[in-house]
Amino acid sequence: MTPLQSQLWQLLKLPAWRCVHPERLPHAPAPSVDAAEVLLVTGQGKLLPPFLRQDLMQALSLNETQLQVMDEAAWLAAGMPSAKVLLGLNLTGDSTPFNWHDALPLTPAKKRELWSRLCHLCFAH
Repeated sequence: MTPLQSQLWQLLKLPAWRCVHPERLPHAPAPSVDAAEVLLVTGQGKLLPPFLRQDLMQALSLNETQLQVMDEAAWLAAGMPSAKVLLGLNLTGDSTPFNWHDALPLTPAKKRELWSRLCHLCFAH
């Protein structure tokens, strides 16, 4: 179901359900996406270095679905979704909702601060 169809479905207050095989019911609401463990929001037009993504996944034992990277504009348009760990790099707006934020490229001191914060957030639970 497209986002417009989903909004119409919600506007009409029709019952919603989770469907394991949404392709079988093309007019059913799309199942909600599981929240990422780590959501990294980058400033508009900024790309996350591939090696940093790989380091994060390896250090935190995450798979592809547990680490999500979004552009700041897409994050704002999606209603500012959250995650267990919410990180921001090169943000142009308010950084209050983030667990940690800074700017690329990361200095060695900032990398140590990032890893320390990640360990605290991911393994303290």
